[in-house]
Amino acid sequence: MRKRMPMRKARVLLTGFEPFDGALFNISEKLVYEIKKIDLGNIELDSKILSVDESGTKYVSGEIMNKQYDCILQLGFSKKAKKINLESKAENKINMNIKDNSGRMIRNESIIDYETTHLRTTTPLEGLSENIPEDILISEDAGTFVCNETYYRTLNTIYESNLLDRFGRVLPCIFIHLPSEDYVPISKQIEFILSVIEHINNKKIIDVVAAIIHNQYREILVAKRDSNQPHPGKWEFPGGKLNSHETEEEGLKREIFEELNLNIDITSTCGEITHCYEEHFVKLKAMNAKITPTSPPLELIVHDEVLWISIEKLSTLDWLEANFKLVNILQNQS
Repeated sequence: MRKRMPMRKARVLLTGFEPFDGALFNISEKLVYEIKKIDLGNIELDSKILSVDESGTKYVSGEIMNKQYDCILQLGFSKKAKKINLESKAENKINMNIKDNSGRMIRNESIIDYETTHLRTTTPLEGLSENIPEDILISEDAGTFVCNETYYRTLNTIYESNLLDRFGRVLPCIFIHLPSEDYVPISKQIEFILSVIEHINNKKIIDVVAAIIHNQYREILVAKRDSNQPHPGKWEFPGGKLNSHETEEEGLKREIFEELNLNIDITSTCGEITHCYEEHFVKLKAMNAKITPTSPPLELIVHDEVLWISIEKLSTLDWLEANFKLVNILQNQS
């Protein structure tokens, strides 16, 4: 029996900033220290208090090249903020109204020459504000000081180096500007940051198998999900979830019999893909197969429709997202 290896623990990098502009306190530094004291269970937390200068802005972009992370959460303080600001983008611009802690005061310059004017967060913002929507603002303006500079350098490295998390997603990174505790209590801000870490990293991992069933005409059997299933009306390669005691081959044969009343012989491995849905993460292995000569007739049990279709025409169907990745694999193989 092939042993399925567990996925490693999620690794998060959480950063805040030291005080600046003559202040004795930075709330982002406080939050980082408080969150470090909390047992996050299956989350491995690294933290760093960044200096408010050029070297501080470059720390994260260098660190993520040296160590594999699954989430980058950057915190900073904003005097203007009255809510927790989720920064949706970073600008390729420095325009300082005050000096940073090294004495720099740069006006109207690019952070990185010849790069794009702005970069979007790699973290989907949907669902992040559900817990305390009255205290959350999705912002389009991260400023033009050190916070924005740090954010831009980090996103630029993620995009240029195609850095991915353990689910195969573009490495989630977001900058969050924090208000004074006069507006949102520190306890509430900590609770929100913990909810963001949980939302991004803790997804149920499901092992799935799918059959690429071929016939003598070089066609493949595909099935449409019925209205009682999640993602109704989407096309998929038949298969399903593995049970904990099964090999991949055993699980696939069981699923095809339960779904289509067919017995199959598995001939080879087709490919493996990963896909992250909003609600869970899927590890999917596809195997080439054929219907056995003594199989019972096909019967629709959990699908509305099946279709024999050529590989060339697969992309004309409305596919379940993870299965569409298999379509690309099949068409490239052909």
